[in-house]
Amino acid sequence: MLHVTNLSLTFEDAARTRFKVLDIPRLDARPGALLVLTGSSGSGKTTLLNTLCGMQAADEGRIDWAGQEISSLSETARDRWRRDHVGLVFQDFHLIEELSPLDNVLVPAWFSRFRAGKLRQRAKGLLSDLGVPASRRRLSELSRGERQRVALARALLFDPQILLADEPTASLDRAAGAAVIETLRRLAQDEGRFVMAVSHDPALIAAADRLIELARGRLRQEVPA
Repeated sequence: MLHVTNLSLTFEDAARTRFKVLDIPRLDARPGALLVLTGSSGSGKTTLLNTLCGMQAADEGRIDWAGQEISSLSETARDRWRRDHVGLVFQDFHLIEELSPLDNVLVPAWFSRFRAGKLRQRAKGLLSDLGVPASRRRLSELSRGERQRVALARALLFDPQILLADEPTASLDRAAGAAVIETLRRLAQDEGRFVMAVSHDPALIAAADRLIELARGRLRQEVPA
């Protein structure tokens, strides 16, 4: 489902010196397995995730998702493709404190052509499946683990086949982290979605079906999961 060839990206530092942050000759991956990207801080994990979904444009190379070459699309077309095909879970959640858990899940629907009533029922179902009470009026009433599951429900609102998560268990306690890991595995293995997570978490790394280590923007030899 994912085919990457000759992917390259450079950044510029404060001294205007350019340095390479991604240099990936080839990466192939298919849905149905939990794929985890690991590596030290600054190795390019989050940048790779952002590039694979088109949030960050590469300097060179090809990114192909199920026959759609997103690397050749305009920024507007990439945004449209990402909205239609990708669910994103950010490390900082990016939730809105003033809204309820349910309304946070429904934020993507503000820009959607789909019927609000149908999406509202789906949002309630997702929160229920993930163990978050939709009746809570304020986000402040939720634990950090519950907030992470709200973010995950929001990413799944449009039923995407691709789910990309950046440090989805960061700073969660063991029980909350285990619940998120189990959900990611279920989405990949039972529902056949493409699930890729960036993580330093030993528990999530241990749960991976496929583990890839990144070092200075390059893929090291794949690590046995």
